[in-house]
Amino acid sequence: MHTTPSLSFSPAIHKLRDLQPGQIRNLDPMEGFSGSWHRWKQEEIDAAILALAARRPLLVRGEPGTGKTQLAHALASALGWALHGATIHARFEAQDLLYLFDAVRRLSDAQAGKLREPGWDEKPYWQPGPLWKAFGWETTEGYGIGRELAGGEAVAPAGHVVLIDEIDKADSDLPNSLLEVLGSRRLVIPPLAEPLVASEEHWPLIVITTNEERELPAAFIRRCVVLTHDLPTGSAYADFLIEHGLAHFGPDQVEPGQAMGEEILRAAAAQLLEDRKNSEAAHLPPPGLAEYLDLLRALLELAPGDSEEQSRWLGKLNRYAYLKHRVEGEGAQALRQSRPNLGETGR
Repeated sequence: MHTTPSLSFSPAIHKLRDLQPGQIRNLDPMEGFSGSWHRWKQEEIDAAILALAARRPLLVRGEPGTGKTQLAHALASALGWALHGATIHARFEAQDLLYLFDAVRRLSDAQAGKLREPGWDEKPYWQPGPLWKAFGWETTEGYGIGRELAGGEAVAPAGHVVLIDEIDKADSDLPNSLLEVLGSRRLVIPPLAEPLVASEEHWPLIVITTNEERELPAAFIRRCVVLTHDLPTGSAYADFLIEHGLAHFGPDQVEPGQAMGEEILRAAAAQLLEDRKNSEAAHLPPPGLAEYLDLLRALLELAPGDSEEQSRWLGKLNRYAYLKHRVEGEGAQALRQSRPNLGETGR
């Protein structure tokens, strides 16, 4: 039996189809995200279109610093949809994607006798999670701070992007539970009289990221649209770093006369490439974009507009930004040779 595609998705898909590879989009602050920018890649556009049209989660895999999390922000911005996110940790439970219940606060209020006061309401103890807000926005009114977290909009958003960040931090129960929820398209929220049932017309775009520190269940991966974010190599990776450095600390981002010059950006990138190569040879996690930007931010703070002083600080501080693991074993020889004064630690 064939189903007719929902016409309500057409405007969203057209917005994605209008995106151009290489196009840069400035990203305004959204829920849990500061302002930034994103350069579109064709594979990102294509994968997002497929995920939206097929009503499947978009699983974005790759090492840290490849823009996986930022992609959700960029998609929400391009679509004009609300963004709801959750960063996964070891104690995260699937239920947390639906709601959080503040049992401690309720117990405290009960002991204080507040539950017997006129007008008492249990709604504030229930905090809507990202899936509750995305599947049933109109039902979140009065619960926790649900609508304030989405910008306090009085009118329902045109659509919703849900970010489930670093799902590999959780055990296999989380992706399996998420698979069950998305497969049934029904969310059971205890304070609501009826389950939330997702409609074809209002299906959210769900973006899931993984650093691949832990293998995800095969059944879960099969039900996702999978996008792999690969880092460029060699000089292309240096250009990638410099581009991001200019976007954060270039003439358009800082006070006049304080912008970081390309020479210092390239020197910091060259040292990072060397440390990445040697860290990989020593079987250590390599530094990446986050460490590069942290170092540049420090150089700008220490010597704004003074490239000579920044260069001096770069030579003095870069090891502390880039090398964060102990150096031991035979595989660390190359790393020690590149850092004569490093000793036995990478600190």
